[in-house]
Amino acid sequence: MKRTMNFILDNPVEIVPELASRSDLRMVLWAGDCVHDEITDIERLPNFDVYLCMGFIQTLQANVDYIYNNRSKSGVICIIDIWNKQEMDRFIELFRGRFAVIDSDYNGNTPTLPREYYDALLSDEGKAFNIRGINGCIMPTENFQNSLELFGPMLSPEDNWRRIWTKEVIDIAKANDLSPGSTWSSPDLKDIYYNKVRENQERLMEWNKNRNPASSQIFNYSKDNIEEYWKLLPLHILCVDFERKNLYDELHRKYTRLCIERFRSFIIEHTLCMIKTPDEFRVYTMDLSIQKLQEYYRLCKEYPGIEFGLIEDNRTGGKIYGHWIKKNSAL
Repeated sequence: MKRTMNFILDNPVEIVPELASRSDLRMVLWAGDCVHDEITDIERLPNFDVYLCMGFIQTLQANVDYIYNNRSKSGVICIIDIWNKQEMDRFIELFRGRFAVIDSDYNGNTPTLPREYYDALLSDEGKAFNIRGINGCIMPTENFQNSLELFGPMLSPEDNWRRIWTKEVIDIAKANDLSPGSTWSSPDLKDIYYNKVRENQERLMEWNKNRNPASSQIFNYSKDNIEEYWKLLPLHILCVDFERKNLYDELHRKYTRLCIERFRSFIIEHTLCMIKTPDEFRVYTMDLSIQKLQEYYRLCKEYPGIEFGLIEDNRTGGKIYGHWIKKNSAL
């Protein structure tokens, strides 16, 4: 009985016979090639038929050995480069419309499948859970700059300098008893000696222009009406990581203390407008961290039609307040 399909090294043309006639398959993403606490993914997650992974060499074989030697029911490990369109096209061609359940195993950073892949793979009544990958690679300086944009209308003049000027420009300005703006427009700064300073500042200016389309409107708002400003911001700013530690923690905390409850209410109310069961959502998210609420807000924005509710976790069997999408639910 064949238990692996390798889309990287081979070109599979058919599904393993034990699964070929079914349209109620259950697949878990990012599992089938790892071992945690000496337990393979296949043993730890027994309630799936298809394990899709990228084939980490060090521990893939342990999972292959387990599925061949210790698992009695059918199942297959699919090894694939999910960024390779040809390989994904072959996988979708073979498994189109066959999955009643697609879930994700979260251990470390994980990719995010495009929405169209879910629509192609799910059966008519199928559901996909835990659809957004985990990315812990945001740099601390990126997170800090996003937080300055979030609090832009209420920043002190000096903190606003840090939003729009590099440390080098600010230091030169202070040393010459000038404002950063006057320093930047000074002919002296055009000297070759300051080439690197100019390059860094120009890079920050371009960075900030792309980061926040509402940047030029910040001075139309204040602490009193900051919610109106938040309505203009893109997701990556509204979902700034409040819990991430970096060198600027104290400045970040200063503004967080001033308006965290208002921001929490803003995120909740704008999430409630996008879901089908607002009353239930309000109950189950009452004590959640701001970071978790931001995650739900992002999901609603990125996956129109997403649903929330109390469900059985496909991975552990426990009851959780979870989320899912259905086939073509964004249409």
